[in-house]
Amino acid sequence: MRPSSMLMLVLLGLCSLAADAAGLRFALVKTSETEALDAFTVSGGSWTKKATANHVAVLIEHHAATLLFDTGLGRQVDQQFDSEMPWWDKPLLQYGQVSPARDQLDRNGIRIDRILLSHAHWDHASALVDFPEVPIWAPYEEIEFAQISAPPAVLPSQFAHPVKWHPFTFLPAPFMGFEESLDLFGDRSLVLVPLSGHTPGSVGLFLTLDDGRRFFFSGDTSWRLEGFTGPHEKFWLSRLMVDNDREATHAQLRKVHELLQREPKLTVVPAHDAKVHDKLGYYPNWVE
Repeated sequence: MRPSSMLMLVLLGLCSLAADAAGLRFALVKTSETEALDAFTVSGGSWTKKATANHVAVLIEHHAATLLFDTGLGRQVDQQFDSEMPWWDKPLLQYGQVSPARDQLDRNGIRIDRILLSHAHWDHASALVDFPEVPIWAPYEEIEFAQISAPPAVLPSQFAHPVKWHPFTFLPAPFMGFEESLDLFGDRSLVLVPLSGHTPGSVGLFLTLDDGRRFFFSGDTSWRLEGFTGPHEKFWLSRLMVDNDREATHAQLRKVHELLQREPKLTVVPAHDAKVHDKLGYYPNWVE
């Protein structure tokens, strides 16, 4: 082969690799929604207005893998909820019509390579049983929390199948004001950080698109963006029900609040804030 032809093949190969490496995108897969009094969702909220809360999974396509961040509500959530949720908690935790993520993704032939849990609460892990073949990434602390916790925080039936746990630990690599992080693919496009407080092993995910836009998926540290911009805790009864460590959760609120002051272009995406979600849109529409 002539040298010029060899050079052309190398250049074409490099271009192909560059194309494969580009194109990170994500979509919010909405599995259900509910309405609650605004005051129940954030301290200082209105007692006369209602807020819409979503249950979503975040679908992420990276050139190396296709991921879900949380699962939303799954195919068996009605049975899980009816049989294991305490009756006194059911009125506060009701949800609307469910469209499971697995059903939505299967219609388009999308295969998931791994699931990352922001935390193991019932409404974030409901659909693990719908993806029995997929490895589930979570810190050791959160895996233990899932195994020892009881309703209403965790519904044991959601973990009754042979879960393919993939435990991980964070590295002493500072990122965006967090002392530790885990760069999933070594390209800083998807970086996990610890958010312990709401649960012992809660995590957040920074996602940076090719054009530099950066998003922070913050789980349930706050249900609403106002929790970070205030900062404001959850309503006192709500935080008693759901926050494992109030002081640690408040410290994370302050940290993200200060991060937003330093990085005003950062888009923070709380797990249940429908106002934020509506601006991004829902699967099959992509943010890219």
